[in-house]
Amino acid sequence: MSLARVNRLGAPLRRLFSQSLTALQNAAAASAAASLEPSQNTESAGYGRPPVPERKPAFRTSSPLTRLDESALRNWEMERLRVVPAYMGFYGGNPVHEDNMMLLNAVLRKYKRLPTQPVDAETVKRFRFVSFEDYKERCNSGTRVRTSHYKILLETLQRLRSIDPELMPREVSDVLEKFLAKSLNSQNINKKLKALDEFGRANASAKRKATQSSVSVVRGDGQVIVNGKPFTEYFCKDSDRAKIGYPFEVVSQENQYNVFAVASGGGTTGQAEATMYAIAKALVVFNPLLKTRLRQAGLMTPDSRTVERKKPGKVKARKSPTWVKR
Repeated sequence: MSLARVNRLGAPLRRLFSQSLTALQNAAAASAAASLEPSQNTESAGYGRPPVPERKPAFRTSSPLTRLDESALRNWEMERLRVVPAYMGFYGGNPVHEDNMMLLNAVLRKYKRLPTQPVDAETVKRFRFVSFEDYKERCNSGTRVRTSHYKILLETLQRLRSIDPELMPREVSDVLEKFLAKSLNSQNINKKLKALDEFGRANASAKRKATQSSVSVVRGDGQVIVNGKPFTEYFCKDSDRAKIGYPFEVVSQENQYNVFAVASGGGTTGQAEATMYAIAKALVVFNPLLKTRLRQAGLMTPDSRTVERKKPGKVKARKSPTWVKR
């Protein structure tokens, strides 16, 4: 019966036709599966050809040479006999120079995102890099080290030295020390950075006039204790209280730190200013990037002015006695 005729007869006949077609397909699949079962049974019973078993070696040995395996030879015998060059660029024209450039470029790629600043003339004069003649002696390459190679080396060293000293990692300073002049090898390229102690405190000290103040700054809610008292009780003048909070206003971090200060000597004004400078130094320990803003506000250079001494024949430092005609 054709499909067009079935469609004309209606939905019941179409349903009956689809059911019969499905039954015929299932029967054909079952007969095909039954035809494959005897061959599988004969193989399992031993009538078919069994698979060939894998050959095993007659004896085992720990020496990889008996198996003649290429990977084993490479990992055992060849590694024992291979001579490893001392430099990665051994087969180049300047092995020592190329190894130095590989080291400098690797360090530069690692720390290239750190902020930089211009290098002043005093730093350039104090920390001079190795000269061209000395570098040729270090490389021991004779005329193969050219001035162009030395120029590229200096450019890379200058780029590493331009990293902000407050953020310069120890790895960078150690690499730069290797290329300093012989007379400067004993000097450090940067000062040792201060860090927080085991309790998370930043300790700093400062002086003003005859006053010395030591502070410990820790993250908190804005409490300031001076000589065991709140600073609002210890300092009576509003100007002295404002000086204590001025470093936090500069960096916009009010009520984020607790300060414990010990001030001695001088008066209240000198103690307030000494504490102010010490707090600024402690904030730099928490975040070295704040040093620029604090320096622009004049908080990184303490005021060195002191009271002028009294001179003989003067009432005070400069005041003369009242002149009387008779």
